[in-house]
Amino acid sequence: MERRSSVRFSPSEIARMEKLSAEKKEQVLDDKFCQKLAEEFNRSAARSGSKALQATQVQGWFLNKFPVSATKPTCVPTASQEKASASEVNVSDSEKKSAASASEEKLFPLDTSISNNEDEVSPVFPSETRDKIPELEELEFEAKSAKDSAWYDIAMFLAHRRNKAGEVEVRVRFEGFGAGEDEWVNVKRSIRQRSIPVEPSQCKSIVEGDLVLCFREGNDEALHFDAHVLEVQRKQHDIRGCRCVFLVKYDHDQSQERVSLKRLCRRPKYF
Repeated sequence: MERRSSVRFSPSEIARMEKLSAEKKEQVLDDKFCQKLAEEFNRSAARSGSKALQATQVQGWFLNKFPVSATKPTCVPTASQEKASASEVNVSDSEKKSAASASEEKLFPLDTSISNNEDEVSPVFPSETRDKIPELEELEFEAKSAKDSAWYDIAMFLAHRRNKAGEVEVRVRFEGFGAGEDEWVNVKRSIRQRSIPVEPSQCKSIVEGDLVLCFREGNDEALHFDAHVLEVQRKQHDIRGCRCVFLVKYDHDQSQERVSLKRLCRRPKYF
């Protein structure tokens, strides 16, 4: 299955869009408005050397963050929400049984043990890069596809079940993809809180041994994969931002590559 990578905006770009959405309301969905904002982002030094953002990608962010007709769920619906939803629409008996089963678990536990344990994060993490624990409704997630081992942002959770081994699996809709590419994924092994783009001023927070999410672009793919940092070459920053070089080793195929900071996202870290 051919996939395109989901867009990862920097924290400063997200802050800018959230501010505009609060000020402009529904105006942010206008085609011309999104085109101008995309051009603004593309002119920034942080985007130098990267693929240009498209207006549709900016507009897609606004649509997903502030939908016009519905609110995108960031977690699995609670039992009361599922019962209310079932009463509003006509569903088959089998669908009702599935909904009743899904209501047994109110929320999937956040499990980052395979990707954010004490052995896979920096032993020293600068205080300025520590993350505040977000409110539950602010949590956003990513999932690893079994089809290509790449991580994709999750647009919504559709259903959940237990497999023969008793493990919980969820059916997810990936950000930017249609229903034809929905997947069942294992909650414990393949669901986690979204990785965070790293600002140039935070490059010192990435050290050897860290688990990162690395953007790899080739002739046939442009995807985000888990990787571990093997070596860091610190260089002087300039007007274009961070010039440091990171040698990473991809977890899925053990290949190595030297990359710039703008291709890396870090795992959330709380204290």
